[in-house]
Amino acid sequence: MEDLEQQLKNALARKDAPDWLEAKVLAAAAREPERRRGWRPSWMFGGRLRWVSAVLAGAVVIGGVTWQQHERAVRERAAGEDAKARLELALRITSTKLRKIEQRLNLE
Repeated sequence: MEDLEQQLKNALARKDAPDWLEAKVLAAAAREPERRRGWRPSWMFGGRLRWVSAVLAGAVVIGGVTWQQHERAVRERAAGEDAKARLELALRITSTKLRKIEQRLNLE
């Protein structure tokens, strides 16, 4: 076990970089100075990307709220129509029973 620990310690020990590495990195940096800017175009700098992101996020939120309100209105309308149908049925049943009672009273 101590051998494994010693091997890990040796593998993870700090080592100085080779002498040629600094020269190679500096030469590559001098050859391609524009490459360091990255892939992002210039319009993304200066806060435009933040504004575009904020507007898109706002549009998504507004769209979600609008959709939710529409769905709620559809559900409420369906529930109202269902309640209306049940009330009409109850009134028809009540009317029929009242007619039968009236007929019996008129026969007596």
